[in-house]
Amino acid sequence: MTTPEPARYSPHPELPLRELEYFAVVSETLHFGQAAEKLGVTPGRVSQMIGRLEQRVGGQLFLRTSRRVELSDLGAGLAARVVPSLLSLRAAFDAAQAAALSPARPLRVGFQCSVYEAVARVVAAMPQGMVQLVELPWSDPLTGVTAGAVDLALVLSPAEAEGLRTWFEFSPQDQVVGIARTSPLARQAERAGRTSVTAAELATVTLIGPAEEAPAAWLAANAPVSTPDGTALSYGPRVRTLPEALSLAATGAGGVLLCEASAAYLPRPDLRYLLVEGVPQSSLSAVTNVAASPHPLLGEFLRRLHAATSG
Repeated sequence: MTTPEPARYSPHPELPLRELEYFAVVSETLHFGQAAEKLGVTPGRVSQMIGRLEQRVGGQLFLRTSRRVELSDLGAGLAARVVPSLLSLRAAFDAAQAAALSPARPLRVGFQCSVYEAVARVVAAMPQGMVQLVELPWSDPLTGVTAGAVDLALVLSPAEAEGLRTWFEFSPQDQVVGIARTSPLARQAERAGRTSVTAAELATVTLIGPAEEAPAAWLAANAPVSTPDGTALSYGPRVRTLPEALSLAATGAGGVLLCEASAAYLPRPDLRYLLVEGVPQSSLSAVTNVAASPHPLLGEFLRRLHAATSG
């Protein structure tokens, strides 16, 4: 008869690492709602995890009132040691994960129009050489992620299609129209000292739009056929890329509707960008393929991007 092994006993209780991660974020923000946004969970979940950690520690870590959250003396002492240690753990894990990956297989991040500063900062913070930026056509934002050509697509919203997951939206932007400086509307705005046009004035411009390759909902939002008040918008040439559209606009072939950030990253001396009043803002979506095996660095990239764009 086999003698059963004695139960294993460890003199060191298991570290509640997940709870400590929540604690580190709350100690930084001192706000359960803001911490929940950074962690991508509900405030109730944050409260639950902090309560669980306080039970494990055996004391109150935060002093809570209806108006503010403060670290207790016990919490301040724990934060002083835990936060730097968690950062070191995260850096060590990232380095080990990067070392385990083949340099020929970085995280492929697709983008439309331009790489905004927040995205560039996140790329720079990732393990060196382990993020590859891939430009996606203006007119076809989703085929790259659907076909597996990229692991993550950062595209104009909405990015709804079967088999895709939108993790979050970010970077809401006002919309502008790019028109040739020699066009009547640009000259009229310059004479009047105006930097914007109304939606009704936009309707007088023939627009250069993306080729109709994207889903209908995406086209309706990013190449609308009418203004919010129902005034019809007219389109002329249809192209695949935004630089192509802007080059055509510079020749006087029409105007290009784009977000303010893209206009700032794509300046041209022969174009004038005018804010369009009375049209909805645009935004970007972080999108992945549900069926694809997630890249090992995907979660870290999404976490950093959400933190960089949610403030």
